[in-house]
Amino acid sequence: MALAGSAFTFMITTLGALNVFFVKKNMGESIQRIFLGFAGGVMVAASIWSLLVPGIETAEKNGQIGWIVVPGGFLLGVIFLLITDRLLEKRYSGKNEVRECTTRIRKDTLMLIIAMTVHNIPEGFAVGLACALAGANPGDAGLLSGAFALSLGIGIQNYPEGTAVALPLISEGCDRKKAFGIGVLSAAVEPLAAVVAALIAGCISRIIPVFLAFAAGTMIYVVVEELIPQAHMGEKDNIGTLGFITGFMVMMILDVALG
Repeated sequence: MALAGSAFTFMITTLGALNVFFVKKNMGESIQRIFLGFAGGVMVAASIWSLLVPGIETAEKNGQIGWIVVPGGFLLGVIFLLITDRLLEKRYSGKNEVRECTTRIRKDTLMLIIAMTVHNIPEGFAVGLACALAGANPGDAGLLSGAFALSLGIGIQNYPEGTAVALPLISEGCDRKKAFGIGVLSAAVEPLAAVVAALIAGCISRIIPVFLAFAAGTMIYVVVEELIPQAHMGEKDNIGTLGFITGFMVMMILDVALG
């Protein structure tokens, strides 16, 4: 059940990544800023409604203090990407521009991929735990429908996320197949996490809030440190802002309607 549910969410991410085949490879600067802003909006909304709010609710159900556990996990996520950022700066030696995707991806795009990949791990855990609970109680139709609804909701939410990962790679010099492949691989951790969570459901349920908040911390760091500044480079700064608002609203509606 966990594998089936997470395979569905993985396939929806794949569909989102397919959008790279329907855009121009040499996009103008304004279009690039719109996509960067859109990715930032998606990530902020997902951090709030898919990660932080469920993290607080889960912590309280576990008898934990939500306002301590969740900020702690959030801070760990920020520290993780702060260290990653420093390591990448040494690796790139100030060279942020890219001509060939086969040699190097820009640091901001690479960090976006890392954050999205990390964010997919707790989503996989959530699907796996829900399916494990439903499988352990086959007579409870409510648990079964809940697991189905969760898989459906996370899957639909993953569509704009797949798009947000894959599209910026086009401007990095990636061909469409490589950009699509990287977008797909960012979600490949989700089925793996779901199966692991189902196998060790009894041990992992209490630390799920930390994982959720950790993922939110990585995403917010990338948005503030990389995506927003990149989205506001150039003369038409409001283009990136409008992209951000659009991405935020799309993800907010999906999260709230399907949560």
